[in-house]
Amino acid sequence: MKIVIFAHGKIKKGPELELISDYVTRFNKQFNNDFFTSLEISESAETEKLFNDKVAKMLDLNQSTILLDRSGEHHDSESFANFLTSLSEKGINQTSFIIGGASGFPKQLTSKAKKLLAVSKMVFPHKIARLVLVEQLYRAKCIINRHPYHKA
Repeated sequence: MKIVIFAHGKIKKGPELELISDYVTRFNKQFNNDFFTSLEISESAETEKLFNDKVAKMLDLNQSTILLDRSGEHHDSESFANFLTSLSEKGINQTSFIIGGASGFPKQLTSKAKKLLAVSKMVFPHKIARLVLVEQLYRAKCIINRHPYHKA
């Protein structure tokens, strides 16, 4: 399964971008398993309105589009890994995680979404939310492959 993170805004060079890139590289290099084939990030520098219009179209076309929203479901690392495994086992070949703009998603998008996922009950800047998501995707891959990275 290919995993795509579609995010509003671009992250400038700095420590957050380096960490995000490191986890994406680890994810894509480590383990050759049937569950996850690749992870990529697509950024959008458009206005929030144009970004949300694109997200609306994605929600119409793709059942495995997940909006990150603070009102979404909360998972611990193991249940997140199980959730991703279940998507793969259903034969879904691409899952998209969408990180909205500073204002979050309008109600018409969150009500239309099949799945809302919360990174935390806390609010983070988007570059930190992106980092947490990428790290948890890598951790999920490690949990599934029984790699010692996850020490719970």
